[in-house]
Amino acid sequence: MSQENIANSAKPNPGRMYDYLLGGHHNFEVDRVAAEQLKALAPFAAKAPKLQRWCLQDLAVELTEKRGYDIIIDFASGLPTQDHIHEAVPDGTTVIYSDYDPVTVEYACEILQGTPNVYFFQGDARHPEALLNRPEVQDILKDRRDVALVYWGVTAFFTDAELVSVAQYLHQWADPKSCWAFNAQLADVGLTDPGVVRATKLYEQMGSPLRLRTLEEYQTLTQPWRPDEKGFIPFMDWHGIDRSEMGEEDLRAFGVAGGGYGAYLTK
Repeated sequence: MSQENIANSAKPNPGRMYDYLLGGHHNFEVDRVAAEQLKALAPFAAKAPKLQRWCLQDLAVELTEKRGYDIIIDFASGLPTQDHIHEAVPDGTTVIYSDYDPVTVEYACEILQGTPNVYFFQGDARHPEALLNRPEVQDILKDRRDVALVYWGVTAFFTDAELVSVAQYLHQWADPKSCWAFNAQLADVGLTDPGVVRATKLYEQMGSPLRLRTLEEYQTLTQPWRPDEKGFIPFMDWHGIDRSEMGEEDLRAFGVAGGGYGAYLTK
């Protein structure tokens, strides 16, 4: 994730492209043009952000109503619009969002103004210690570490070393009862598919190169965390999407998993 084009309207930004594909308005013309190019290269790319957001809603319900967590810390959140986590959790749940983009943070704070128990701070998901050690966050947590941590739709932008560092720090920081909702983003996509190759080059040109991995590689990089009994769930199964929505081009590019997997990682 390149820091140099955060608020640069002359260069496309993956976060703003994501917002556009979700139907949002926090984007520039350069982002819309790049997003349309991406859709032309990989048609399912238009559906993937919405599938990601649906999965976020699923995990919000799972973490709170089924697993009993009343604090969720979400990293690399993007704008808290389009049915984000706080809209799917029970009243009284504390949600801490973060994003490395100062423009997103400022706009998000305006959107959330007056929303009880929901907070938004600036923080780079590659360095979770910066967010977790903020005095404001520590004041909210009050020494509690039995929380749900969320990394969704961002890990393909991390280097291997960055992902290892994140996993090890969170494992050391978190209470044994904590859970890490983790997205193995773009795992097992068609690496030789022409559309994927062209899309990867597009992100490289934007200064935000993608690291495409296998699921096995993600599992190795996130140790010592381990998935619960559900294991890594393909996106298509996670939300119950009808596979008939994926054409032959989609299946070749995004694979039968639908562009990645999700898992509840435990200590």
